[in-house]
Formats: sequence, C-alpha cells, structure tokens
Amino acid sequence: MTKKYKDKLCVYCGLRPSTGGDHVFAREFFLVAHRDSLPQVPCCDQCNGEKSALEHYLTTVLPFGGRHASAATNLQMMVPKRLERNARLLGRLREGYDGTRIPLEKGQVEKLFVFITKGLLWYHWQVILGAGDCVAATVFRSEGVASLDHILSRLTPRNRVDVNLGDGTFVYEGRQTIDSPGSSLWRFAIYGGLCFGERSRDSEGKHSLIFAATGPRALMPRFWASVFGEELQPAS
Repeated sequence: MTKKYKDKLCVYCGLRPSTGGDHVFAREFFLVAHRDSLPQVPCCDQCNGEKSALEHYLTTVLPFGGRHASAATNLQMMVPKRLERNARLLGRLREGYDGTRIPLEKGQVEKLFVFITKGLLWYHWQVILGAGDCVAATVFRSEGVASLDHILSRLTPRNRVDVNLGDGTFVYEGRQTIDSPGSSLWRFAIYGGLCFGERSRDSEGKHSLIFAATGPRALMPRFWASVFGEELQPAS
C-alpha cells in the first residue's frame, strides 16, 4: 500500500507530496468483517495527522448516535477499549452525557467530511482541488432531505456514484456536475443516520445526514446561501 500511494500529490492539501496511503473512511468506523476494499488515497504526513486526530475522536463518539446494527456492535465491542486509552475523552463524555444525548464537539463532523469529500473526489474521478476551489460540509436534519432530493434530481451530472460500505455502515452518493471537474455534490449517511441532538447550527433538533459540496470559490457562497440560507464557511 505504501509504495502504491507514495510520492504523489496529497489529495487533501493538493500541495505536499504523499508519504503513503490513507483510508478515506477510517477502518475503525467499521466492524472487522467490513474493512476490506475501503477507498484509499495518497496522503501527506501533515494531512494524515490532522485527519487522524478527528478520526480518533469521532470513531469513539459517533457510534453512540448511530441507528445501524454495526453502530451498536461497535459501541459494545470496540468503543470501551478506545475509551480505556483516552481518559480525557471518557471524562468529557461522563460529564456531558444526560442519558439521551452525547456531547458532540462543534464542527468536528464537518471537518472530517471535508477530508472525506476531497478523498472521494480523487478516488472516483481523479480530481484534486486547486487554489481557486473550496469545499464545505454540514450536518442537516432529516426533514431537509426532500429539498436536497429536489436539488439532486434536477442535476444533470457529468458522473455519479452511489456506494454502500459495510452493509450500511457508510452510504454515500456523489454527483460531479457538468460545470467543472472540481464541482460536486455529496450526501452521506453514517450508521443509518445519526441521532445527535447537539451540533453547530441547532442544539435542540435531531440530525442525521451530512451534505458536502465542492466548486469554484467565487460561486460556492451563492449556491450555499440558496440551499441552506446561511453564509458559507469554506474549509479551503
């Protein structure tokens, strides 16, 4: 794996040479039986470190909010071992858990899915975003699925993918638009849809899906405002 992905351009930053391969979706999200053939991409050490820090946190926390059988098994069999090695996170969860809701740090899911979206853009269509492009991700409530379905149904894509990993552990669809190779729309469901009540935009409602988009930095803010009615906060 290392030689295959070494000395290429890192797909996450688009600047530094890769030092090896990275699993776009961390293997720890999946049960052992579902870890074969996960997407991999070239990655530099710096991006690998930043992404790994998010994954160490989220592979422990997200199973608490999953509705999929794999989430329950992960929670019973794997999460306790991770918490044994992370006393600080264990303390934060004990302090913030109210019996129905796990405290989820603001923006952590969105940051991880910025990485994931960049990885999938290269994995499926060999595109690395440049300086004139940006990417953004958000978590939205299941009530918003209809409006997003409407947007996706009206789109005439250059390419499209629909993928189910780990028997429903991660399900995603991607649409590369005809505007440019670096323009794309993505929808993700983790563990059958997450049931966290606490997130960056609305601390009370339950949210389940993740949406991400890539495209020209000059055009993305208008698109984002038209879909979500809020100012875009691009990651890059």
